[in-house]
Formats: sequence, structure tokens, C-alpha cells
Amino acid sequence: MKILKAKILKTSNHYHRGLNQKGKPVWLSITGFNPQGDNNYKIKAIKSFKNGFAEYIEIWLRPDEIKLKQHEDGQLTLDIFSPQELDDNKHNPRYYNQRRYEIITKNEKVYMYGPDYETVKGNLKRSGIYEYSIKQVKRLTKDELKE
Repeated sequence: MKILKAKILKTSNHYHRGLNQKGKPVWLSITGFNPQGDNNYKIKAIKSFKNGFAEYIEIWLRPDEIKLKQHEDGQLTLDIFSPQELDDNKHNPRYYNQRRYEIITKNEKVYMYGPDYETVKGNLKRSGIYEYSIKQVKRLTKDELKE
């Protein structure tokens, strides 16, 4: 499981809570998410520094107050699930086939569906395909499927 990171933007009232001792912005951990209301992201922000070490406090921020860290090149969407939701959605086809990937090998171009890069790479390895390039592409719409 990946740890999501975010930086607090200068326009936020909590900008000072995202700076290190030298005054540079740092990546902070996202510890919670709530889809309802204004403040959706719970972030482990810096409260103060004592003896060279940071003391942390958890604060709720709006999506326009933070910049999310991109995990993978070409990732089009970002999902944040609680551990229970992630376990429930593990075998759900709607979540498992959520993203579409273009795989280019020496001889052909193939499209695969999967929840993330690691799962698709694992499926390719199990299929015996080792030399490839992979990137996420837009899913097909109903109209494109009919054609």
C-alpha cells in the first residue's frame, strides 16, 4: 500500500504547518479522507520543532489548499480508500477493471484493464511478457465500444 503525500499551498492559512526548519515546503502524509463536507483531506502537519525534531498535528484541509504527489507517470486518477473499503473492492470487477493500460511489446500493442500499475505488471510477468512499455490510457466510452 502506498502512502499518499501532499504539500500545503501558499494560499492556505495552514501554509506555515507545511514548512521545515529552513522554511522550505515538505511532503506531508495524508492520514484520512472524507468525501463529504468542505475539508476532505486529513494531513499530518508540523505543529512545531523541538530539539531539531518536528512535532506533528493532524488537520483537515480542502482539496484546493493542497497539492497531491503523483505516484506513477501517466496516472490519470487517484483513489483514496480506507483499509476496509480497499479489502471490499479487491475482487469487485468495477474497481479491478477501473483503469485501462496500453502495453507495447516488440511485436504487438495490447490493452489491459487493472486497478494499478503493479497489478498489470504482475499479470504481464505471469503471462511471460518481460520486455514491454506500459502507460495508462483513457477508458473506452459506450459509443466507442459500439463502433
